[in-house]
Amino acid sequence: MGDQISGKYEVKLSFIVAVAKATGHSVAWLATGEGEKMAEPNHRPAIIDAALFRSVGRLVGRVHSEEGVWLPADALLDEEASAYNALITRADDPSDAAELEALLPWLEAHLRKRLRTAAAEPGTGKRPAS
Repeated sequence: MGDQISGKYEVKLSFIVAVAKATGHSVAWLATGEGEKMAEPNHRPAIIDAALFRSVGRLVGRVHSEEGVWLPADALLDEEASAYNALITRADDPSDAAELEALLPWLEAHLRKRLRTAAAEPGTGKRPAS
């Protein structure tokens, strides 16, 4: 990336588009440095639905307990956040509470499958030791 910044190589449009999608910046601003910096100037970050996050957290804790998997607090919070994101991503309308509630059984099955796969293939879900 240093060569791209220094001007040694021209940045591909596909790279600029990927950065824009990941950061919310305007493609035009990334390419030229001109115009609006953000793609949507009034864009606000999504707010987590606390009640839904609590429901997902309870589900994650219960499934891990029933599958005999214990996680330290930080790892459990990571799992809860990942499960919440999976649920939101799966929904056609993430603002529809009824749809999200209806997807909880899918999320439970998804979590159980992932835990059972990891148990059947030890070492696949763990980071290497540093």
